[in-house]
Amino acid sequence: MSYQYSSLIESKYGLLGPLIFEQIHNGPDNDVFVVIDSNNTKYALRQSKRLGKNIAFEIELLTVLARSGFSSPQPIPTKSNKYLVNAGTTQLVLFTYIQGTQIMKLELEHFQSDFIERGARKLGELHHLTNGLQLDAVPTRTLFTEYDRFLKLDADKLKQFKDYETFLDQAKNFYKEAKSRIESEKEFYGIIHNDYGIQNLIYTDSNCFIIDFDWACYGPLLKDLGFAIAEWSMYTRNTDLSQKAIERFIKAYNETAPQAVLYDKDLTFWVCFACLSAACTFLTDIAEGRSIYTDKTITNVDQCYMYRKFKYFYSEIK
Repeated sequence: MSYQYSSLIESKYGLLGPLIFEQIHNGPDNDVFVVIDSNNTKYALRQSKRLGKNIAFEIELLTVLARSGFSSPQPIPTKSNKYLVNAGTTQLVLFTYIQGTQIMKLELEHFQSDFIERGARKLGELHHLTNGLQLDAVPTRTLFTEYDRFLKLDADKLKQFKDYETFLDQAKNFYKEAKSRIESEKEFYGIIHNDYGIQNLIYTDSNCFIIDFDWACYGPLLKDLGFAIAEWSMYTRNTDLSQKAIERFIKAYNETAPQAVLYDKDLTFWVCFACLSAACTFLTDIAEGRSIYTDKTITNVDQCYMYRKFKYFYSEIK
């Protein structure tokens, strides 16, 4: 496909054209392309949809992980040794390309494979490296960014969602409780991926890579684990949650994590927090016109599948 910033990419990175571009992701935050140069070398290009973004934290984190031999893509510097290319109304970052299997939606075959265990062990490896880690760069996000976005919405925008009052109260309560837990220093704390969904893993024959660290921030490691458990707990949006899958994920995570965890009320709290945070993102993107869904399509809070998961896990700690 043709790409409007092709010549800019060639000049900034010194790539040999003509370049070939293939879009592989279209999301509210980023578009992602595979870039192929005239030598048939592949790269991954991320085009940001949010201006003014500082990626220094992400770059420093990926550099630290690379020194430890961790499996993640590496950002590629421009000829002037910069990592972010400003392109008018957007920003571009080039990464090494990882050839493998990326799962955008869990199917039964994935659910029955060892993909759960491999993804869980890789998260444990990440947490082993980031537990207590402090970087010089300042993250642009926090654990509460998505809650803050939702809670700042105008009331008129919230009214388009049926039962929003209940959701709003739950968001406020979990926000407050999470702040209290962090301040009491109860939790293992470090740098978390903060979006450990199935789409952010690439599987090869012998390895598993974590990608897309642009939401990384400081937070309880259990928040990452909680979101992962919610993600891997069912193989389609129409099936029941699998307790067996949850047990499999936690068992494999404990093999590589800095500390073994139990499926107890503390972990379940962070599963709920993660589900509710994802639901905040979903609803806020719709209200702000940034979602792939239209206002007419989503009229009820309960149409958000991560919110439906929240209600399931919330019933376990009430």
